[in-house]
Amino acid sequence: MNQPTAIYDKYGGYNFFHRCIYDLYLEMFDHPEIAYHFVGVNIEKLSRLQTQFLVRAIGGPDLYEGKVIKNVHAHMEITPYEFKEIAKSFRNVFIKNGVEKADVDIIMSFVASHSPDIVTVKTTFISRLMKNIYRWFDRIKKALF
Repeated sequence: MNQPTAIYDKYGGYNFFHRCIYDLYLEMFDHPEIAYHFVGVNIEKLSRLQTQFLVRAIGGPDLYEGKVIKNVHAHMEITPYEFKEIAKSFRNVFIKNGVEKADVDIIMSFVASHSPDIVTVKTTFISRLMKNIYRWFDRIKKALF
């Protein structure tokens, strides 16, 4: 009986997933509400650690060299909204790179399972500020159009 191919192997292994995650963080570094979390962060190191963390969950080798996820994120004050935005970008980057929907759903279940370890606050100064800025832009748009 044939074993199903692991998601990790199905798409070519580590390099494929690293490229996807690297692209994800390029997007996040430009996200108006999330980029401040990445100021001074080494994108290569971050994408490598994130790839290591993911691939062991999708049938790849256990290469993870990072710290406990909860400890890493404890001081970051990540909101539910920010987590959702990053997860949305995660989903989109895999879809854009040809990962099948069923496989993306498995990956996203893994990502979602770590929300309690990553989300540490309901709101932050930045998120409150950005909401007001968006409201202001909406008023301007309505006034002009």
